[in-house]
Amino acid sequence: MIDTLEATVDKLMSKHEVEYADIRLQKIYSNTIVVTTGKVERIIPSVELAGSVRVLKGTVGLSVFTRQDQEAMIQSAEKAVKIAETGSSSTKEKVGLAKSPSVQDNVKLGDVTDPREIPIDEKKEIILSCDSAARSVDQRVVATNFRYVDEVYERFFVNSDGSRIQEAYPYTELRTTITAREGERISRCIGRIAASAGQELMAMSDPLSSSEQVARDAVELLSAQEPPSGKLPVILDNKLTGLLASSIGLMSCAQFALIPEGELGGFAGKLGEQLGPESLVVYDDPTSPGLPVFYKYDEEGVLAKPTTLIENGVLKSYLHNKTTAFLFNTNVEGHARCQNALFSPRPFTSNTIVKSGDLKFEEMLEGVKEGIYLKGLTGASTTRIVSGNAERGYLIKNGQLGTPVLSPSFTIDVVQELGNIDAIGDDFEVLQLRITEEEESNLVSGAGPHTRFNELRVG
Repeated sequence: MIDTLEATVDKLMSKHEVEYADIRLQKIYSNTIVVTTGKVERIIPSVELAGSVRVLKGTVGLSVFTRQDQEAMIQSAEKAVKIAETGSSSTKEKVGLAKSPSVQDNVKLGDVTDPREIPIDEKKEIILSCDSAARSVDQRVVATNFRYVDEVYERFFVNSDGSRIQEAYPYTELRTTITAREGERISRCIGRIAASAGQELMAMSDPLSSSEQVARDAVELLSAQEPPSGKLPVILDNKLTGLLASSIGLMSCAQFALIPEGELGGFAGKLGEQLGPESLVVYDDPTSPGLPVFYKYDEEGVLAKPTTLIENGVLKSYLHNKTTAFLFNTNVEGHARCQNALFSPRPFTSNTIVKSGDLKFEEMLEGVKEGIYLKGLTGASTTRIVSGNAERGYLIKNGQLGTPVLSPSFTIDVVQELGNIDAIGDDFEVLQLRITEEEESNLVSGAGPHTRFNELRVG
């Protein structure tokens, strides 16, 4: 396959006077299993293929294809050239792509268990066991939903600078939704486990115990009180810290920093400014195996590196692709992403992580006279103002956890309220998310410790 891509680029470059060209092809092998309250609803195996050719000729032209024969690729290349020529004639703005070293590499799955080699019945039995374990926790558990997905991504990349890259990596997730009911009172809790791993994720993460815990949480919420409202001290659990981290990562994407008036433009022009306490360190890292997002090379064939976004509370850098790096006159570090090869690569967060501190959770509680501990996530919107609903909360009084409360809402102004962070815990967990904008949806994750704010608005 890589030879076909290379031949297409060579033919394009010999026929047309373009500054640069690249071609991408992706294959995604996936299995989806959905179990609802003891019943297998559907099992869906699938294979997707997507490809695109991109050229630079005054401006960027991109054309897609969905067949892997060279004829389809050459037709797409011709369209990409025409799109670039048309765009170049209608704009006066200079468009360029930052340079990066050429790479020849073949990245294989390595020691990961390839989920394509595991019988579907074996996977199904694991999910059914999780479902049975959750329903056995309490008779008030009235509905369960388990959605299991495993995927293997195969990516091929060739450009006119001499790069030839093949890469394969896995992804596995299990999403659990448990509903409990007592009389007219209904509660619902969500659990997620996800990693760039194969079937070993189901062994490492103990999905049976996780499913039972989600069920116990749902039952506990049946007796929860209504939450307080107003501004008060708040401790976020790891998942909500992960949500905050993902919002920081999203706002650090360079294309949003070019639009200060946009909903995600809050970091525009703020490089070098103090946004939070000196204890706050945030970085984006697509290179750690086991986190939900993992790749060695990004969608533009650039070697990925961890990038520090906030250091000692100061905004240090943005995330770039080759286009924005050219505009900002800076280097690329492998943060060009997109849903698949049908979309144009853009700067995007991967795994955004708040670095852990040195405080135990009990020590963080000791500093709160009267406040609330927020735990879990049911839904949120991520702009400059992060707003959402925690799955549950616990009132804090004189440093002790007290009464559980049901689904408290919260808001965080990421630009203005990072400075309200006054304690960072010593633990670490990961929250897997999908960020959807218009037609494109990207897997991301946020991670970090418990985080305490001296004041946030809850309701």
